[in-house]
Amino acid sequence: MIDTHCHLLPGLDDGAPDDAVALAMARAAVADGVTTIAATPHMREGDYLNERPKVIEAVARFRELLDREGVPLAVEPGSEVHLSARLPERLAERRILSYGDRLPADGRPAYVLLECPYRNRPIRLDETAFELMLAGFVPVLAHPERIRWFQEDPARYEALVARGVLGQMTTSSLVGTFGKKVQALAESFVRRGLVHVLASDAHDTEYRPPRLAEARRRWAELAGEASAEAATVGIPRALVEGRPVEVAPPRPEPKARGLWERLRGGR
Repeated sequence: MIDTHCHLLPGLDDGAPDDAVALAMARAAVADGVTTIAATPHMREGDYLNERPKVIEAVARFRELLDREGVPLAVEPGSEVHLSARLPERLAERRILSYGDRLPADGRPAYVLLECPYRNRPIRLDETAFELMLAGFVPVLAHPERIRWFQEDPARYEALVARGVLGQMTTSSLVGTFGKKVQALAESFVRRGLVHVLASDAHDTEYRPPRLAEARRRWAELAGEASAEAATVGIPRALVEGRPVEVAPPRPEPKARGLWERLRGGR
């Protein structure tokens, strides 16, 4: 499996504070069946100023550490970019990282992990998503099931998906760590095909560890094995390699069967 959202680069943000924790996270990911991680430190002015050169250097250093320690994990550069003005411009200037440190070229897209505010209305989200796509960058929206703006009205998120935005779900949401309300919305998004990638958003080895397997099994129960494979291998690989992604249009929420239908069906 490929994990495309993980805060394991030591000392850059609110993820791994040092090499010891970062190595423990890497070993936990490998034990869970993860072969590649896109390291995505926060890029949020005023909190974490992790521009491209700093992240590239940190990835190179961590790769050397993994090699010395014999941890069989590939690490790719990335960034969790907070919604703000001039994102397309700064991506083109190579100040901010896309997945795999790629630029759009020869009709091939580049993908950027975009974070919205959790509690407040995301300002100019639709416009920014449009500007990014116009420049050849496909927004991958981080954990939409945890964003209040979408929780209050999921149609707001569905409209973005209809325009070509991809959605990335957090494993903890799907297994209930963030509560039943978030889990119910997460399950609905999976059943309807409104999210496309499953990622850990790991910050440590305990409360939010870099594990995918349990949530992948739940995804398969909700949407089938092929969908779970695409969400943890196929589409994540395309993000890192800068290849086009084709996704099916969202499905309507299945109707709950009435009492008579359940009795006739034996359930």
